Amino acid sequence: MITVKITDNGVKEAMASLSRRMADPSPIMQAIAEALATQTAENFITESGPLGKWPPLKSPRKKRAGQRDQTAQLLQDSGRLRNSITATGIGNTAVVGTNVVYAAIHQFGGQIDIPARSQQSYFKQDKRGSVGRLFVRKSASNFAQWHTRGQTSIEMPARPFLPFANGKLQDGVESLVMEEVAKFLTGKG
Repeated sequence: MITVKITDNGVKEAMASLSRRMADPSPIMQAIAEALATQTAENFITESGPLGKWPPLKSPRKKRAGQRDQTAQLLQDSGRLRNSITATGIGNTAVVGTNVVYAAIHQFGGQIDIPARSQQSYFKQDKRGSVGRLFVRKSASNFAQWHTRGQTSIEMPARPFLPFANGKLQDGVESLVMEEVAKFLTGKG
């Protein structure tokens, strides 16, 4: 067995300081979580993530009033998902994530099953009795018709916005984390 005895007071103080900082790792975990959240914000701006550029939407149909602007950024129709990202450092854990229910389908992709359903559609009927092709609000209609739609499935491609996928960190994120660790260990963070 090898025994090392430190007699230099500067080294002793540095080791004692490091030991005190390591007793509560939550500050470094918070810094790491914030670095992950910053990378997530960058992913929304660049529309890319750990798997590269996000797959585009299917080719757009002719745009009608009220439809999504095809030039808007992916996953950002309302900004709800982007604005819901939180970062927390708790004990030995750095957490970055969201509580938005639909976030998982965007992060991991998957199949969305839409069950068969019946719904009532509202139209405007003119004086001659012909019904227009466009739907109107119930309050503005004078003609209603029931429609039954069959069960359908939609395959949603993965558009991972968090800086990790398939158990791996996004390129460049490891160096961000290591910078935060270095700051913490040297007492500069």
